[in-house]
This record gives sequence, structure tokens and C-alpha cells, in this order.
Amino acid sequence: MDTERSNELQAFRDFADEQLANGGSDLTLDEALACWEYENSPGEEREATLEAIRQGLADVEEQRVRPAREALAELRRKYNLRPLPNRRSGRGFRCPGAFPTMKGTQ
Repeated sequence: MDTERSNELQAFRDFADEQLANGGSDLTLDEALACWEYENSPGEEREATLEAIRQGLADVEEQRVRPAREALAELRRKYNLRPLPNRRSGRGFRCPGAFPTMKGTQ
């Protein structure tokens, strides 16, 4: 493993240890990684991410949204892909690596 990657791995481990020590023990590994990547991203990238989140929230408030199932069905028709099987298990879908709550997004 090269030195830069080794240092990055150590930096992430230090970050994860800090999160665990400060009450972040309920974070999944994916959530901890997403949070670390966010905190270590360049300022312009971080601001672009926050702006995209703000725009998405504004779209929801203004009801400029539609069901994901409908949008995916349209994409499948457009690209001639098979339809998804109809699975209605009643369980909600939790996206792995969901964004953590970020300061300054509200």
C-alpha cells in the first residue's frame, strides 16, 4: 500500500474513532464514510453538494416531484429495459450510504 493511501486510511480510522467517542456509534460504516468524505471534500464541492440538497428540498416543498417508481418506469421504457418485478413487501427502502445530517443545510 502506498504511503498516501496508508495515511488516508489512518485519517479515516482516526475520524471513525472520534465519531464513536462523540456519540456517533449509531452510524453505519457507509454513513461514517459519507460523512468523512463530505468533511474532507474541497470547499467548492461541498458547497455544490449543499446547493443540490437545498434545491431538492425546495422541489419537494413546491411539489415538483413524482414517485420514483414512475420515473424509473419511464427510464426503463426510454432505454428499452425490462420492467422491475412488482415487489410490495411493505418494507421501506433505506438507501445505503445515505447522507448524514449536515450543518448549514437548514
